[in-house]
Amino acid sequence: MGRYSSVDWILFEWDERRTGLGPVRSSLEDTRGWYHQLGPWLDPGPAPGVSICRLMVDGRVVVLSRTRTGGSDSRRTIRVQAYLGGSAANASAMPNVRQALALAPGWSSLLPADPEPLDLAVLLRPYADSSAALDRRARGEAAALAPIVSEALRGNREPLSVAAQGEAVVQLWGLVDILDLVLGRYPETFSTYESDDLKQGAEVIFLQQWPGPSSRAAHRRRVDLRAPDQGDLYGEIAAMVVQAYAGRQLPALVRRLRITDGMALEERVELLAAALREPPKPVPAEPRAPRPPLPSELPSEPAPATSEAPPPATSGPRTRVPTGRPAPVTREEPPPAPGTRAPLSPPARPEAQPVAVGTPASPPARPEAQPVAVRDAFDYFLAELAEATTAGAARGILRDLHAWARTRPPADVRSRLHALVPELERLLPDDEVNPILRDLLDPDASAEAVRSAWLDPRWLVLAAVLLVVLVLQVVTTVLR
Repeated sequence: MGRYSSVDWILFEWDERRTGLGPVRSSLEDTRGWYHQLGPWLDPGPAPGVSICRLMVDGRVVVLSRTRTGGSDSRRTIRVQAYLGGSAANASAMPNVRQALALAPGWSSLLPADPEPLDLAVLLRPYADSSAALDRRARGEAAALAPIVSEALRGNREPLSVAAQGEAVVQLWGLVDILDLVLGRYPETFSTYESDDLKQGAEVIFLQQWPGPSSRAAHRRRVDLRAPDQGDLYGEIAAMVVQAYAGRQLPALVRRLRITDGMALEERVELLAAALREPPKPVPAEPRAPRPPLPSELPSEPAPATSEAPPPATSGPRTRVPTGRPAPVTREEPPPAPGTRAPLSPPARPEAQPVAVGTPASPPARPEAQPVAVRDAFDYFLAELAEATTAGAARGILRDLHAWARTRPPADVRSRLHALVPELERLLPDDEVNPILRDLLDPDASAEAVRSAWLDPRWLVLAAVLLVVLVLQVVTTVLR
């Protein structure tokens, strides 16, 4: 494992020697500094289950998976696993926000008995299935996110405190997706099921209820999902984008409004407000074919195929088409034989494919699930590029990919660069693709300084010859 494909870990439990929580096992040789920096975040809060926290400490990603097996007042039953991405000298953005939300609750079973780092590829192996399930839940419960989205629009970059009774991980997943598309950024540090919102270091904190008035944080904007949202412009915009997200229409809305990377918040709000003023487009009704005749309405005797109008009603033995409804339009085809059922004409649909008689219609083939490689982190960088929708998000992923490439053999990187080309061409301008590929081929190469023309070897030789001639002249003059 390289520096970027491994994750260090620390296990915090009750330590009798310390008479408090402390590190009991770790893949690191020294954990003293980490205990002091992570100490305020080790409490999992009063709620049962797993509480997730993602922080940035000294440039490294730290993901905390916290549980409490006893009562809410018992610190002896607290168990916290801390996962540290990258290394002290080479920070990494992985595990990223979505990976932490989808997978961190299940990582506790992967801690090894030996003090060895964890393989990042093994940690991320079930990401495809877990993220798909979490995405479905987030879209199904998206309506509750409108107050958080509207407050994020009002407060721009101010930290948030959210009081919610729902599952915080599901709500955070939807919030990250929405803000990434609407604002071009999303909270990368968070904590769930906290007891108060006084701690600094997390952009969003989820609580089950507000603490007392004396413990209110002055630096955070509070959002209560149990209270109705404000009926202003921001609330209307939030309701619109949340509804689009639930219906998987938010990327199309952002493209239609031409919201791009680097656009200021005010411009984004103006474009979204303009979308609110657009009249709803009527949905064209699907054309319907005339109803085929029922067997009881068909003639009991064959009638000659003719284009003339039917004769007037007579007392003859012929059976007439009932006059209570218009006669169905018929083609120039022989009528069905007496006693047999007439074939019903199918509804008009474009380019209907013939189906063999007696063959059951097969359902559309479902795409086969692709196996997730556990070779190293390259496949996960590629998957993140496939999910990226903006050039800014792609550049952030490529920075981590460049750092990862420095730890791999050049032949290994070169053999898989071709897989990046379609995603780079989709997300980046054409003039950026080739420089990025060159940097990945030689990630350790430093930028070559522009050399002055006077440092050309030919000029240096000429200058040396002139200097020798000048010295000889001086020596000759002195000797005379």
